[in-house]
Amino acid sequence: MADPMTMSRLKAYRRNASAIEDIKAELSGKYVADSISVCTPPSYTPHSTRIDGFLPSGDTLSLLCKQARLEREQRAVEEFIKGIEDYQTRRMFVLKFIKGKTYLQIAMQESGGRMSESGVRMKIQRYLQEK
Repeated sequence: MADPMTMSRLKAYRRNASAIEDIKAELSGKYVADSISVCTPPSYTPHSTRIDGFLPSGDTLSLLCKQARLEREQRAVEEFIKGIEDYQTRRMFVLKFIKGKTYLQIAMQESGGRMSESGVRMKIQRYLQEK
């Protein structure tokens, strides 16, 4: 059974996205590619083969593992939100945790001011408590 979705996991979504981008930037300097020419029997006609990958170093594997873990967590949050059947509730979760909007911005955007900031917060908290 998967870990239950919590407010802290949801709040970490944007922070994790930023960390993934930082890791990708760091790994980009460790990625190399080259081509070699080889001749294979029976015709011995030369052809090029591309070789690419990460330079071996102590922290490369650690960075790749951390990136994979963060990406799995991102997918878990996205799948949780996609699984919310009620459109308005799902939209509130997207705006809050994926887009990083405040509760007040969500209230104004989604209800034109008919719903309060605390109303949005309570709707999200109630949904999490039910799950």
